[in-house]
Amino acid sequence: MTRTREKTQQEDQVVLLDSVPHPAEDAAEPFIVASDRRVILCYPIAESDFESFGPFDPDDDPFCAVLFPDTVFHRLGPPGDGDLEIHPLASQGLTGYSVHEFRNSSLASELAAVASTGPTLRHFVITFQASTFECVASDYTVVGVYGAGEIASREAFSLVR
Repeated sequence: MTRTREKTQQEDQVVLLDSVPHPAEDAAEPFIVASDRRVILCYPIAESDFESFGPFDPDDDPFCAVLFPDTVFHRLGPPGDGDLEIHPLASQGLTGYSVHEFRNSSLASELAAVASTGPTLRHFVITFQASTFECVASDYTVVGVYGAGEIASREAFSLVR
C-alpha cells in the first residue's frame, strides 16, 4: 500500500447507522435492483430487529429494502464476514452484519472529482455473511420492511423504474 493511500484512508470515519435494520446472520443472500442512478438493496433483517421494525407473523422471513438515490458507484461481493479484515476499510471500524456510513470518504471524494455536478456524495457499506455491499450515493431511505423477500423484490422493482 502506498503512503498516499494510507494517508487518504485515515480520513475515512465510520458511523454505524441504527436507523437501518441489521442484516441477518446465516440467512438468504442480499440482492440488488438497480437502474442508471437508483439502487435498491434488499436483504433479510436480523431477528434482533424484528420488534423495532415489525410486527411480523411467526412464519414471516422479514426483508428490508433500502433505496440509494443518485448512485454513482455500487458493488456487492467479497469479502464476507469470515474475511472482512481484508477490506480496505476494516481498520477504520468496519464490522460484520452492520450498516455503516463512512464520513470524509476517500472513495466518495475520488468519485465526486470525476462525476458531473450534483448532490453531495456519501459512502455506505453493509456487511453480510458472504459479501459486502458498497455504495456511493446522495442518501439512503429504508423504503420498507416486508414479511418476505418476494414482496421486497416486487416493491424494489416498482421503485426503480
